Amino acid sequence: MDRLHTELDFRLQHRHGDGTWGTFEPEPHSPSEVDPERSWSKGGRIYACTTCEEKVVVAPVDQEPPVD
Repeated sequence: MDRLHTELDFRLQHRHGDGTWGTFEPEPHSPSEVDPERSWSKGGRIYACTTCEEKVVVAPVDQEPPVD
């Protein structure tokens, strides 16, 4: 089983300059993408902060980051 596609029991957050915390959620994929999971297996998953423009990639260390 792919390590990345297992259910994770934690949340991703970061601190903003004003001291508030932002939570990361999986970045939504456009409906025009036929099989987004195929690209996730090649480079992790992109998460976006729900309150700012920051993004992070969560991926196994042996995979290349995804390309936007």
